Amino acid sequence: LPIVFRHAISGLATVNSEDKLLHDDLAMAILIDVFSERGFHAVVDLHRIEIPESLDLKTGQINCREKKVFRISIRFQGSEIRRG
Repeated sequence: LPIVFRHAISGLATVNSEDKLLHDDLAMAILIDVFSERGFHAVVDLHRIEIPESLDLKTGQINCREKKVFRISIRFQGSEIRRG
């Protein structure tokens, strides 16, 4: 993953995804398992965000849709380069 290479020194990369595939519990378990097999530690957190879609001018009620953002934290051994 390119984002992991960009964060090689810190040892932590965070990826936000709205991919519908992650709504499947099995797919999420496979993602975590594959990272674990390769020596990474992955954690997936689901953030639900309400996005306003319409406003009822008579009642003032705001109608929203739910946006699901999966935040994947990937921890790994940081690079020794530039650490002195």
